[in-house]
Amino acid sequence: MRLIRLPKRILSGLLAGALLLTPAMAFTDTAGHWAEGPVNKWSQEYGVLQGYDDGSFKPDASITRGAFAGILDRFLQFQSAAPAGTFSDTQGNRWEDSILKLNAAGVYLGSEGKALPGDSITRQQAMTMVSRAFQLGGGDGALPYHDEAQVANYARPYIAELTARGWITDAVDNSFRPTEPLTRAELVNLLNNMIQVLVQDSGNYSNNIDGTLLINAAGGAALSNMTVSGDLIIAPGVTGAVTLDNVTVSGEIRNFSAVTPEILNSPADPFTPQQPPQPEQPGTPSAGEDFDWGIVVTPPPASSETPTDPEQPIGPGIQPIEVYTPGVLTGETFQYDDKPIPVYAGTERNQLQHGDFIWAADHPDRLVYIGNQFRTRFGIDVSAYQNRASENETIDWQAVRNDGVDFAFIRVGLRGYSSGKIAEDAFYRQNIEGAMAAGIETGVYFFAQAITVEEAIEEADFVIQCLQGLQINGPVAYDWEMGNSSYRVYGIAPEMATACAVAFCKRIQEAGYTPMVYQSSYVGYVKYDQGAIAPYLCWYPEYKSDKSEKLCPTYYYQPDYWQFSSKCSIAGIGGNVDVNIQFIR
Repeated sequence: MRLIRLPKRILSGLLAGALLLTPAMAFTDTAGHWAEGPVNKWSQEYGVLQGYDDGSFKPDASITRGAFAGILDRFLQFQSAAPAGTFSDTQGNRWEDSILKLNAAGVYLGSEGKALPGDSITRQQAMTMVSRAFQLGGGDGALPYHDEAQVANYARPYIAELTARGWITDAVDNSFRPTEPLTRAELVNLLNNMIQVLVQDSGNYSNNIDGTLLINAAGGAALSNMTVSGDLIIAPGVTGAVTLDNVTVSGEIRNFSAVTPEILNSPADPFTPQQPPQPEQPGTPSAGEDFDWGIVVTPPPASSETPTDPEQPIGPGIQPIEVYTPGVLTGETFQYDDKPIPVYAGTERNQLQHGDFIWAADHPDRLVYIGNQFRTRFGIDVSAYQNRASENETIDWQAVRNDGVDFAFIRVGLRGYSSGKIAEDAFYRQNIEGAMAAGIETGVYFFAQAITVEEAIEEADFVIQCLQGLQINGPVAYDWEMGNSSYRVYGIAPEMATACAVAFCKRIQEAGYTPMVYQSSYVGYVKYDQGAIAPYLCWYPEYKSDKSEKLCPTYYYQPDYWQFSSKCSIAGIGGNVDVNIQFIR
């Protein structure tokens, strides 16, 4: 039986009566090794890496790609797995389960249909997978290593990001050695630089953490009266409650789980939690990435509960009344979140019903419309995330077309949800050209965070500028979202929110494109004047699964496009993909 020594940093925070086990003996070959401390910590304290039966650790031995997948899976406890047969060489392999989990998460992509689990993982492959697993995005800085010319293009942004964060500390003589095998000691050293404390057991914790804290205990954890000087990471495998009572997190809360942490007695300087996607609720079409501190950060999707944001007064500048005429109310109402919502004249009520949809027999993750009021088409929306999850960061658009995709919405850019900075999607031009060449009807969307009419016009002009020299034949969508109080649009008055949407759409229309408004239930009901945005196409998100009670969009108004899932598999694209149905009369 493997004996575990619980870390001294968090022993005092454990539940009373917890059983402490005797630490394992030291390894026979790590004394005096440059990574001795990290090895002891991550093998004996946490058990993430094990030693060998002869008592050795073999710190300078290489790691296979399969074993590396197993270590990352133990670390983050991934939940979903790709289908068996995804790779031609994993059946019966001891690491097959972990490899398929990492593939479903967009971490482990393989090569030409093979996972190559027995091959030694190279340093650049390992850095790429670690960055994907922790959703770090990629940096654009120059690499400071003498051998940087040997680094493959796919790995450069990830190595740049890890370098910028100070986590790569084993580049002897300033040489990165990208194609050399990663050793066990080098992996332990990287993990030790990234994570300072790991919570593997559910319980109460109250000791201050100097660095980053990762919770991967399935049952969750209760943190109280403490400070985390780095980030707080909640692993995908956490399914129990996570509570933070008077906890200060100096970095970010990076939540990869389906659990929303409960925050009690928030300290004076609040942190920004990242919320997980919720089923049956409005989603984000490959949501925008924020560029705060020069780091690509995935923002939280829309909250599953109705936000209670206090409205901010409308400041100087172009006023809503100068942009649109308020819609006419019919006097009717409907209920949303136990509140009456007014109905606008000139709008169409949703005609779609539960019996209109079934799951496709040949594609069980795709809904099919079997009603008789509409013609339908099947489409996707993608961003840089899908490129980074695909082989060579390239979507195979012909394979996408051959898989039955009729249309695609490409993210062209975004405004940071906290920084307010505008940036283009790194792959938008490549994706537009590829989709159009494959004969897929191609539109675009912009992840918007405008808080003034001037900003909305700026966002529209940015899109128009990005599209110069490119051909598209689909709509241009305004994707304005508000997930929680961390969003800069939090508290914006409905009149201004509507004015921003209308101003964007008018500018897009003047440029010769077809405008569309992406609208969740909350934004559509509470923030938008539906009479004012009625002239524009409606793109509505509400995710369904085989456990859904109603297989139809429950929005009051008739959508032109329905985004029904964010977890579909599409040929030619790595990882999960958002999918949509278009309704045509």
